[in-house]
Amino acid sequence: MRCPECESEIPETVSLCPQCGGAVEETRPSRVLQTSGSPERASKVEAEGGRLRPVLLWGAALVVLLTLSVVGGIYFGVREGEQERVQRLEREAEEHYQTGLQRLDQGEFELAQAEFEYALKLDPGHPLAGQGIAEVEARSKVDPTPSRKPEEPITDDLYRQGRAHYEAEEWQDAAAALTSLRQLDPEYRVEEVEEMLFHSRYRAGMKLLEEDDFELGIFYLDRAVALRPLDEQATAQRRLAIRYLEALDYWAVDWDECIARFEELYRTAPEYKDVFRRLYQAHVRYAEAWAGQGEMCPAVEQYDQALRLLNSTEVEEERAEAAEVCQNATPTPIPTLEGSRPVTRTTLPPGFNAGRLAYPVYDVATGAYNVYALFADGRLVEMASAADQPFWMWNGDALGYRDRLSPGLSLLPSLDAAPQQLLAGAGLAWPTFSPDGQRVAYAELDAGGAWQIKIAPTDGSADPQRHAAGRAPAWGPTGLLAWTGCEPEDADACGIFIDNPDDSEPGNRVSSSASDINVSWSPGGNQLAYMSNHTGNWEIYIYDLGGGFRQLTDSPASDGLPAWSPDGSAIAFVSDRDGAWGIYLMGPGGEDPRPVISLGPNLPSWTVQRLSWAP
Repeated sequence: MRCPECESEIPETVSLCPQCGGAVEETRPSRVLQTSGSPERASKVEAEGGRLRPVLLWGAALVVLLTLSVVGGIYFGVREGEQERVQRLEREAEEHYQTGLQRLDQGEFELAQAEFEYALKLDPGHPLAGQGIAEVEARSKVDPTPSRKPEEPITDDLYRQGRAHYEAEEWQDAAAALTSLRQLDPEYRVEEVEEMLFHSRYRAGMKLLEEDDFELGIFYLDRAVALRPLDEQATAQRRLAIRYLEALDYWAVDWDECIARFEELYRTAPEYKDVFRRLYQAHVRYAEAWAGQGEMCPAVEQYDQALRLLNSTEVEEERAEAAEVCQNATPTPIPTLEGSRPVTRTTLPPGFNAGRLAYPVYDVATGAYNVYALFADGRLVEMASAADQPFWMWNGDALGYRDRLSPGLSLLPSLDAAPQQLLAGAGLAWPTFSPDGQRVAYAELDAGGAWQIKIAPTDGSADPQRHAAGRAPAWGPTGLLAWTGCEPEDADACGIFIDNPDDSEPGNRVSSSASDINVSWSPGGNQLAYMSNHTGNWEIYIYDLGGGFRQLTDSPASDGLPAWSPDGSAIAFVSDRDGAWGIYLMGPGGEDPRPVISLGPNLPSWTVQRLSWAP
């Protein structure tokens, strides 16, 4: 007999084919077995076949179950192995991402990008590797096509870039490329690189001083002197620039001190910059200030000092008018003006719906900044005159600022209170308060022209203590302090530092450019907005303390001075993108930038100013 399924020969006594397992009973022509024996034999065989059939069926079922068990075990084993493989890849991706952050922090942009891209290859869903690539692209716009090459060719590329900029006398670009090269490989052509780097910094500094960009020029010369001593010419120019800046700090703030410093500088270097014109104008402006208060006799004295320097028909006429009043006047004390600060009601700009925003406005008539505040109830208040760099105290109504009338740092406890001087000194800047309001951190310009971060109690109960070298500090809501500075052992390693000032650990540097400044903490204290011109143009960036950078603005104009809104839904910033200066609002991701407050055509030294937005 043959199986109907596989055509194999099979005994007539079975119901299932031993070769393929197919049923054979239905293929038989009748229920009577065709045997050579008797009907009784057929009945017996039929009965034995009936007993055998269920045994074979159970056996087949057992085989199927065993097969499924084996297959299932293989499936679940494969699945478990796949999960372990995915977890392993995620761990490796995170390791490469962290390595990328380290490379980025060290200025090794090509290597950082390679690490971030490999992290994405291992884990396409990595939440931060894409942000790392975006930050690399933003920071390497000077070299817009970073290569993903081994380390040796990268150093070669940086060397070629540095030499090309050096030969083209593009000193700042040369210094940037050569600095990155030294950070990547300090042993690469040591003498040749150091020679070009020193001269790049030296010539960049001298050129900037010549262009009256004093602070940046001093910065480049200070970085040059970290490599070797300056010659007499550069040392003298640096010293003159510092003295000029110090005298200028008193302009329209303290005319006596301003005139004294410009006179001293004029005696030493009468041909330096516009010292002669500044000295003459200072006497005239001081005379006008006296005359404006009705004090004509002191005004005459200042007019006389001005006329000794330069004859002017206009000044002679003003002097004659003041002298006539002075001769006939009876001296009387000038009454102190009292009253509330000027308050204006205004229509709130779209998007400004919470808190109070303090900002500086430049007064062309006086040549000084004044601090204003816009409140969400529509009040526009002049908070302080001859003042700038405002910063609201956390969880309070008080406003701190740099005071130009009484040189130092002052505090306005409330709108109805008189200002209080916190610390005196013309070289103090950027006041910022601890979350409990008990301490103030600030920057002080030392005798060598370098900025130092200091911390003092707001009640004056103890002397200020130096915390670190740096400038533009900002205290965050969680107690962390951020500022811009350089590593103590490496003047080339600069950027934003974050530190807990209440522990003994040093601050950690989280960015890699000396131009990363004016940080602003998010309301939750987990992000920093800041401005930087490491690409050659001022733009606004975000650093997430969990890791990763984002660029928020991308405009040919200057964008900076970011300030978070109290609820974190917006960021205010300053820009000249519409042809004049103004305050703009944008979303926390850089979306929908729009102007809200006009600041006018002039905003001198705007990069050292600050906005502050509080609840």
